[in-house]
Amino acid sequence: MYDRDYKGKTLRFEASGGLINSSLVMQDFETDSYWAIMSGESIAGEFKGTKLVELPISKKMKWQDWVKLHPNTLVLSVAGREDGHNPYGPYFSSSEGFRGTSAKDRRLPTKEPIFAFRWNGKNYAVAQKSIRGGKAYKLNGINVFFYRPKKAEMFHSTVVYTTIGDGFKQTDGEWVDRTSGCVFNPETEQFDGNAEKCPKRRIVGFDTFWYNWSLANPDTEVLK
Repeated sequence: MYDRDYKGKTLRFEASGGLINSSLVMQDFETDSYWAIMSGESIAGEFKGTKLVELPISKKMKWQDWVKLHPNTLVLSVAGREDGHNPYGPYFSSSEGFRGTSAKDRRLPTKEPIFAFRWNGKNYAVAQKSIRGGKAYKLNGINVFFYRPKKAEMFHSTVVYTTIGDGFKQTDGEWVDRTSGCVFNPETEQFDGNAEKCPKRRIVGFDTFWYNWSLANPDTEVLK
């Protein structure tokens, strides 16, 4: 997700109909600039060469989980019905990228599900399978904790927490922030304890496939 307020203008976006490395290119109405979503950079138009500001996204979940939390939700549909057909089924079950696109960077398989993000001007990616059940890293002096449920589906949103203290540790199956003593709750995907001292979610990013991200960001560091 990117901020629409940009350089004094509020931009309205639509799909341009074009793709770069099998990833969507958006077009804004106000300046007729084109934006590659994997980099957030304008590739043509008035804002060419500049980048949008990335924002935290809301959590992705299944309808069955959402409607339990928000039973009065209104649903936007076509003709008041859905036929249940999933046109993306063959794509998700294939090992190949869209229209046969493959990753040039062979550190990970083309369709490896990853969490990708930018931090302090650098591009990073970590395989989803590496952070199932939680995993902690240190990036430029900042302790970072990634979490995905062990049986989460690919679209499930990865959560990321940071702390500048002594880091995270796993004790008796629980993840704990050493400095605050806050304990990670897998059900809520939050740290429980003193709210003011518990780790905060400061890193934004998104879950995608390796080829989508790496073709647009070839300088990515892969966390092991």
